[in-house]
Amino acid sequence: MAPLTLTILGASPAAPNPGGACSGYLLRQGETAVLMDCGAGTAGRIAPHVAPNRLQGVAISHLHPDHYFDLVQLYYILKFGEPRPADVAPRLPLFLPPGGKDFMRKFGKLISDKPAMLEDVYDVRDYVADCDIDVGGLLFRFHQVQHYIMSHAMRVRSSSGAVLTFSSDVAPCPQLIEAARDADLFMCESAMLEAAQDEANPALRGHMSAAEAGSAAKQAGAKRLLITHYRSSPKYDAHHLAAASATFGGPVELAHEGQTYVVG
Repeated sequence: MAPLTLTILGASPAAPNPGGACSGYLLRQGETAVLMDCGAGTAGRIAPHVAPNRLQGVAISHLHPDHYFDLVQLYYILKFGEPRPADVAPRLPLFLPPGGKDFMRKFGKLISDKPAMLEDVYDVRDYVADCDIDVGGLLFRFHQVQHYIMSHAMRVRSSSGAVLTFSSDVAPCPQLIEAARDADLFMCESAMLEAAQDEANPALRGHMSAAEAGSAAKQAGAKRLLITHYRSSPKYDAHHLAAASATFGGPVELAHEGQTYVVG
C-alpha cells in the first residue's frame, strides 16, 4: 500500500519568510491528493508535485488570509487550465469552517461583484467539528482549537492507518492534545519565539512557541514533531529546534518548503 506523504508548499507565518510562502500543505497517498490550507504564494507550487486539476479536495483550517488567500489564484488555475478528468468530481470539494460558505460569498461579492464566483470551480462546503469526513479516501476530523478566531486542527487518517495531525494556528489547549493523540507525525505551528510574545492572558492567546509545541507533542504521545508556521533565519531555526527538542524528547524537524515527508 502506498505511504501517506506530506509536501510543504508554504511554512511561513503571516509575514512570509524571505522567498517563502504562507500556510499550504499537500497530502498524497497513491492517486489521492488533498490540499490543507491555501495561503498566499502556495497555489503556484502545487503543479510541480501534482496536476492541480487532479486534486480531490481542499481543507481550510481557519479564515485568516495567510491560510486561504490563494484559493483565488487556485480558482484561476482551475478555471482556465486543463479540465478536471472524469475520475474526479467535476468541481473541487472545498471544506471550510462553519460559516465559511457565507464568508466566501461575501468575498466573491467584494472581488468580482459575484457572490457565487468561487462556486464555478469549487464545491463549497462547511465542515462540522468532531465528525469524520472522507476526502479522496483520507479520513479527516476537525478539532476546534483556541485561536483569535475560530480555528480547527486537522487529524487525518490514511487507508493504511497512518495518522497526521496539523495543529492549525493555535494556543496551548486540551483540544490540541486530543487532536494529536498518538499521531505518527504532528505538524505544529510555532509562530512565537517565546510565549511572552503572545497575549498575557492565556485565554486570549492564539499561537504557540516551539517549546510549547514540543510539550504538546509529548503530552499527546506523538511519534514525531514537525515545526511549521515559524519565523526562519539561522538563529531562529536553531532556537526552534532546541526549544522543541528540550520539551518533546523525540524526533523534531523544521518544515522546509518543497520537501516531502513520509507520514507512514
